[in-house]
Amino acid sequence: MELDTNLRVTIVNKIRLKLALWFVCTVMLLYSAGGVASLFVFKAMLTRSVDMSLEDLIAEIRPSVQISGENPSLQYWSSTAQVRPTSLLATVQLWDEHKKLIEEYGPEGVRRLEDGSLKIVEGAKKEVVRSKFSRIESKGVLYGYLQLQVSTKPQDDAIKQFALAVLAIAPFVAGGVGGCAYLFSGQAVRPIERTMLLLRRFVADAGHELNTPVATIEACLETIRDPDKLGEMSTDVMNMMERASERMRHLAKDLVTLARIEDPEAELLRVTCDLKEMAETVVSNLLPVAMERNIDLNLEKFPEVKMTAHAESILEIMSNLVENAIKYSEENGKVSISAEQRDHSVLITVTDTGIGIPAESIDMIFDRFYRVDKSRSRDVGGSGLGLSIVKAAVDRHGGQVHVESELGRGTTFRVLLPLHHRQKRSGFA
Repeated sequence: MELDTNLRVTIVNKIRLKLALWFVCTVMLLYSAGGVASLFVFKAMLTRSVDMSLEDLIAEIRPSVQISGENPSLQYWSSTAQVRPTSLLATVQLWDEHKKLIEEYGPEGVRRLEDGSLKIVEGAKKEVVRSKFSRIESKGVLYGYLQLQVSTKPQDDAIKQFALAVLAIAPFVAGGVGGCAYLFSGQAVRPIERTMLLLRRFVADAGHELNTPVATIEACLETIRDPDKLGEMSTDVMNMMERASERMRHLAKDLVTLARIEDPEAELLRVTCDLKEMAETVVSNLLPVAMERNIDLNLEKFPEVKMTAHAESILEIMSNLVENAIKYSEENGKVSISAEQRDHSVLITVTDTGIGIPAESIDMIFDRFYRVDKSRSRDVGGSGLGLSIVKAAVDRHGGQVHVESELGRGTTFRVLLPLHHRQKRSGFA
């Protein structure tokens, strides 16, 4: 048992780790894509800002250009620029109409007439500038070009710092996301862990339940193979095999029914059901069983109620509750089924005067194959899945089931079902 528990914990931890790793990888992939996209957007914004500042500076200097002979000149502007309190950060170039550089002011720039990013490499020196130029015309005559350039080093440094910040934050993001992912994956795999536990328990219980009829059939076959042992026991042997076969058939049927009702992907056809008619059918079908045990089975107050539901599931609810009440009632006992219509729901009540259920077992009676009195269960038969089917069918219809019991005095099952699909549930009170 401890080995199984350790194995289950190991498997669950591996699933949690894989989920966390997948989540971290996905988030970091998105983070990287977002970082790259942000870097490009940041670079485009800086470039646009530099271009706008160059255009504004061109518009400021352009009126200062003088035409001297056939060439433009910035001599007057340069004399005023030299007395400015701040140094000139941009390179100002003046070109003639033949695209020959005739004047240059400020830092050394790239001596090429062109818009956009320009580069100059001289030995170990590398300079990249952002360039803008404007035509100098007067009365339709072209005299030259005014070009302004500014170094992109501050822009490049800002972009590098942005990229380094993104990279520096990445490990912290990965660590934080990994921790949160592992924490929340525990919540995500909890249903898986519970399902694994229920599946293992279900397989173990189903195997245990099948062992008895299989062992009975094997023993009967051994007897049949030896005619000397068979003798006058042939009828008894056949009866035993028939009972074992019936038990296996009943168990298989209940397993299929339970699986279909619990499967969330299974489509259950909902139709308008007459509950009173269904209750009458259930009582009629189980009356011979009740009479055989001298049990008084009655259909008591039951109004004409119509509801939208899966008819087979509603029949399973009433049949299993009534059959269960008959099985666990003493001779000369009483079983009754009744109903009460409420605003948007119906309350179905099945009461018996049977042996009752211990208080510590109330919460477990809907578990698969759980039996309060195992010795009595062998006598009355059944698969041990009846109440599990009831609970699954009630849950599938958005209802509630409630149990009240007292040892030696009987049990009452109350099932509250909405009359229409997805109708808001009300309480038992």
